[in-house]
Amino acid sequence: MPPRENFAPMPRLGNFALTLAAAGLSLAAAGCAASGSKPAAPSDADQTRALFGRNCAVCHGPQGEGKQVGTMTVPSLRTGAALSDPDEKLFKQIHDGGNGMPPSKYTLTDEQIQDLVRFVREEIQKK
Repeated sequence: MPPRENFAPMPRLGNFALTLAAAGLSLAAAGCAASGSKPAAPSDADQTRALFGRNCAVCHGPQGEGKQVGTMTVPSLRTGAALSDPDEKLFKQIHDGGNGMPPSKYTLTDEQIQDLVRFVREEIQKK
C-alpha cells in the first residue's frame, strides 16, 4: 500500500501519552465504581412521603392542611374526621374514595394505602 500524502505518523511520544491517558481514565473509572458512589436507595419513609406528594398533597396540601380545589373544599388531614376516625375508616376512605375523593384502590396497593395511613398519623397528625 503506497503511503498517503499529507499524512504524518504520530510520534512515539504522542502514542505513549495517549496510552497513559487511557490507562489513567480506566483506573479512575475503576476507582469510582469500587468506592460505592452509587446513590443510596430511598428509605421507606422517603418513598411514602413521595407517594403522599404525588397522590394526596395535590388536593390536601403538602402538610395535609386542606384547601379549596375549584368549588370543592378539601378537608384538612390535621383536624376533624381524619383526626378522630379509626385507622380502618381512614384506610377505607383512601381505598374506596367518596365525598368528592377519588378511589385509590385502582392505582395503589393495599400496602401503599396502609403506608399512607401511617404517614398521615405520624407525620401529618404527629400521633
